[in-house]
Amino acid sequence: MNIHYMRSIIGLFAKSPMGPLVKHMGQVKMCSDLLRECVKSYCEGDYEKAEELVKKIVEGEREADRIKNYIRERLPRSILMPVDRGDFLNYLREQDQVADRIEEVVLNLTLKPIKLPEKIADGLIELTDKACDVVDVVPLALGYVVEALETSFAGGDKKEKCFDFINELDRKEGETDYLAIQLRKKLLEGEAELSHGEFYILMRVTKLLARIADHAENCGDRLRVMIARQ
Repeated sequence: MNIHYMRSIIGLFAKSPMGPLVKHMGQVKMCSDLLRECVKSYCEGDYEKAEELVKKIVEGEREADRIKNYIRERLPRSILMPVDRGDFLNYLREQDQVADRIEEVVLNLTLKPIKLPEKIADGLIELTDKACDVVDVVPLALGYVVEALETSFAGGDKKEKCFDFINELDRKEGETDYLAIQLRKKLLEGEAELSHGEFYILMRVTKLLARIADHAENCGDRLRVMIARQ
């Protein structure tokens, strides 16, 4: 880890223990944005571009892990925090799981080039977009919660606005579950057009995409706990 990187993280800790959490979220969001592009490229048959994007996602996930580990190693029990230390670390774990599942999706999907039937390709792109839509809400929710915590919820409506973001995560995760079920049905209907291995890969990817949304929703649940204690 270079000295400039270390100074950057240390500077964030000096201002607020929540700062590195936001930095970690930035890496997770970057991975999510790349996931959309990777799946679309794969579904369109541009496997070379998909592989290039996989490399970027893997590096993004590794950077998220570096930040996560740095946070865990340098979060002494004596540090004054605006939230419970356990709640903070529980949230970090769920946020990191989002990046982990994104990496799993692209590594599984690109195990082999699969010429996808149109309805399956369309369903996979739609499900990916919806899962990433859930992830997109997390930095908005986190940013608002951090701001509210650091101002001690000055203004009576701040807690309600935080809950609005969290409820949006719940709603979008439910939509993702629905699309995952629909894609599974399409895969079962078109199973004859796929090899056994291809069918397994696509069912696995579908499950992992739904889990991305699950972990993003879990981030909202952890934020709910944080602000409920205030």
